[in-house]
Amino acid sequence: MLSTLLRLSAAAALVLASTAAHAACTPAITDDNLIAAGKLQLSINPTNPPQQFVDKDGQLQGLNVELATELGKRLCLPVELVRMDFPAMIPAMTAGRIDGIDTGMFWTEERSKLMYMVPYANQAISVVVAPDSGTKIATESDLIGKTSAVEVSTYQMNWLKKLSDANVAKGGAAIEMRTFPTATNVVSALLAGQVDNALLVDSVARDLVGRGRVKEVLSGLGLARTALAFRNKTVTDAVIKALNTMRADGSYQKLFDKFGLTSLPADQPIAIAGPGPV
Repeated sequence: MLSTLLRLSAAAALVLASTAAHAACTPAITDDNLIAAGKLQLSINPTNPPQQFVDKDGQLQGLNVELATELGKRLCLPVELVRMDFPAMIPAMTAGRIDGIDTGMFWTEERSKLMYMVPYANQAISVVVAPDSGTKIATESDLIGKTSAVEVSTYQMNWLKKLSDANVAKGGAAIEMRTFPTATNVVSALLAGQVDNALLVDSVARDLVGRGRVKEVLSGLGLARTALAFRNKTVTDAVIKALNTMRADGSYQKLFDKFGLTSLPADQPIAIAGPGPV
């Protein structure tokens, strides 16, 4: 059941800006456009540092957390981040349980027909192995015939499946794919020797490499935009306006520089990409 996937609790939701802090301004989004009056509820999966993660004190940190905080200030509206696993997010929004998704989701044409997607960054896929692994992977074709770990229902899972299917169609071998609910589980399986390699979002891979937990053997695969997503057009338009204001005053780029992620190029507008719910 969807309710079992959401994992909502007092500890699972973080209100990033209090109502009192916004008492002197007028919210940019009216209550009739929100799931819950007086606050914007966004889902997040805090298992992907430096995009979003939980620190040693149990607090949410990362680019998407700080982005949500800044959006709350500019929208004059408290933002509540609701922790849940990625596969539950789109069903939760479709069911009217949250207003949007703030977890660095890759943009795809299929997803753009289910919700209003707003690309705000660029990311790619990296292939990693255990630090002491002798596995040789120089090109994407070297993944063929190996066992790879990926997070379920993600862009990297779909990318890997397409690669495998294309090779099978040519009469070649398939990639043995093992899926896990979070990136943390993916890395644990890799380090336990259950798989040959793992596919991760590049920023997550760089963070793990920096901490000596994995070795990156291939990067820059499947370059694509990552997006925020919303169920309501009025909410989406308000967030776009706030993001473009951040871009104009430099705070948008400053945030990406702080966490070492890749912002959208200046010639790519921050706007809805795709038709939205159809």
